Amino acid sequence: MKILIISSKDHWTHGWFTSTSDLITAVNVLQKAGIEVITTEVENLTQLETTLDNVSSDTLIWANAYFVNNGNNKVVWLNEYIENRKLPFVGSDSKTLQNVLRKDLCQSILAENQLPIPYFTIITRKNIEEIDTLISKRQDSQYPLVLKPTAESGSIGVCLAKNIQEVKKYSLEILKEFPNSEVIIEDFLPSDDITCGFIQIGNDVLLLPTAYIVKSVPGKNNILGRKERLRSWDNNDKIQPYISDKAILNQLKTNIAPIATALDIRGITRIDGRLDRNGILRFFDINGLPALCFPDGVMVKQCLTCFPNYPEMEVFEGLIHTIVFNALLQYGMEVPEIMRKHNLFTMDSDIIIRSKIDQYIDTI
Repeated sequence: MKILIISSKDHWTHGWFTSTSDLITAVNVLQKAGIEVITTEVENLTQLETTLDNVSSDTLIWANAYFVNNGNNKVVWLNEYIENRKLPFVGSDSKTLQNVLRKDLCQSILAENQLPIPYFTIITRKNIEEIDTLISKRQDSQYPLVLKPTAESGSIGVCLAKNIQEVKKYSLEILKEFPNSEVIIEDFLPSDDITCGFIQIGNDVLLLPTAYIVKSVPGKNNILGRKERLRSWDNNDKIQPYISDKAILNQLKTNIAPIATALDIRGITRIDGRLDRNGILRFFDINGLPALCFPDGVMVKQCLTCFPNYPEMEVFEGLIHTIVFNALLQYGMEVPEIMRKHNLFTMDSDIIIRSKIDQYIDTI
């Protein structure tokens, strides 16, 4: 079998592999497993379609971007063109990716399924003049409030407003800077970030419960912005410890798989949340293409935290094997023996939570 990894010019930042060096690391793992790997970068839709025209039937596609350029500063969803040709691919489909990338759509879906999220308000270019009334109607008018562009990821454009004047100011700035986004305003949740990995092979699920802490920017009073997200892990100030608190673990067990099911996540995601003032874990970010940059990508770091008794590269190999295993299984394609023997489900850990996805389907 073969794997074709398609990257997209100008869109590496939000992909699984955000640089060529990160991509090469993953390619080496796949080649070591006996898989023929082809990598390409497309500049536009025409190049993408030409690439897909030449895909053989024994090829699994790994799209390393949400978008591909389509001229005149426009973009289209890369996975849509793979799906239209009914080709096998890694990860979630384009509808799911659109739903999770658009924070307003994502939170609305979770709310419809009675899953715990922070209360939110959407500010658009049409209702910006009514912002005073919209904010005054919120269930909880306590400040600060968190403002985000609805169609960005990686904490880009996220800010904290301490009063209505700042809400207006930041809303206008977001609408100006991000023309494809509206503004989502959420309750501030006074705790450090909790980030839980969701990894699947068939109906079997692993949950990876970790915190995301920057001690110099305590979550009780702060949010983590792009600056903090880009900092290197230092095992001192910026850390990602596993979670042992039973109340939090129980809430993760209750909610993570139903969130994945509600959004039709396939194979892998990372779900972020925080505790509200009453200790309820509320979720605000679901990652469609979690970065797999070794060793510092959040999802990779999460695996290293949750499988502490293995060498780092062995854990990374297990992660890559698991992602590909699930995709091959879904399409009835042959799974290399090494992936059956070595994946995250065959590795030992007292930290991970093992579960099954089918037991949650009737709950939503």
